[in-house]
Amino acid sequence: MSASNSRIERFINNLRQNLTDGNYYEGHQELRAIAIRLVKQKKHSRAIQLLYLGALELCQYNQWGSVADLASFMINIYVEEKLPVTDDNKERVYDIIEKLSQATEYYPRVYESAIQWTIKAQGDGIGDSQMHHFIGCIQRNKARYQEAEQHFLVGTSESPHALGLMLFDWAARTSPQYDYGLFAARGVLKYLAIGWYEAACLCWKAFAAKLFQALPDEVEQCVGEKTVQSKFGPVYYCKTHVLFNFTQLLLLTIERSDGKPESDAKRIFNQIRNNYAPSFGENDQVINDLLDTVGEQYFGIVVQRQQSLFDIVNSLFASPSQPQIQNTGTEALD
Repeated sequence: MSASNSRIERFINNLRQNLTDGNYYEGHQELRAIAIRLVKQKKHSRAIQLLYLGALELCQYNQWGSVADLASFMINIYVEEKLPVTDDNKERVYDIIEKLSQATEYYPRVYESAIQWTIKAQGDGIGDSQMHHFIGCIQRNKARYQEAEQHFLVGTSESPHALGLMLFDWAARTSPQYDYGLFAARGVLKYLAIGWYEAACLCWKAFAAKLFQALPDEVEQCVGEKTVQSKFGPVYYCKTHVLFNFTQLLLLTIERSDGKPESDAKRIFNQIRNNYAPSFGENDQVINDLLDTVGEQYFGIVVQRQQSLFDIVNSLFASPSQPQIQNTGTEALD
């Protein structure tokens, strides 16, 4: 064992003794002071290792405030030293957040700091897709659906499938009087608006398969020689949830579009939009803002927007102050 590792082990053993004796605050502050000293000495790797191991030790005693403090300190070193977004650097964050996630009041500030680190490190304004997917899964498991959605939208290639399944679970937990299609449209329209058609299809496929399985008397799979073929999987017809049919027709139309304003697909898009508009209900403004963006991206329809694409995708779907699902009839879209 190297001299530096030996010192880290000694510091951690001291922390363990403090924790065993119930001196949680003293142990936390002592370790923090050592980390500050290491940073001043430009020994950043040692400071990071110390903070990481210390946070894990404190997790065993449910000292979540101290864990969040040490994790935030560690991520701040990442930022200050402009550390790259590597697997090793991310794994430390994942380990801590996964354990810290049971402390609702503390973990958001840690994962938000982690996302900001990846944004600064990558310089892309979005951040690391794997980090987003990981946080999305954490939020989904806590039934914080709207927060999870924001991360899945900019996640990995696995995120669309995860979002589709999550949206179905969300719909299933909501009063059945509302259209399941609102929840399907929530993911599909937003993926389409940001130009990720493949993701929209994967999200749809996951959602549709679950609905077909859950409601066999209401959802039929179209079969036969004259059945419309689709690249994104089986085509369904739903007897009761009309916006489910609308969302599928939209994807089928985009699949056949060449992006030209004079194309037949543009006419079909406008026809579908007009035919289903009465079903948008209280979500009319939200859906139409997104459809304006879809029309521009996939059918060459120029629209004068009052909002930026970022505002349309994010502001209209702002996370609620409370995680509980409210049965308002418009919850699936705003």
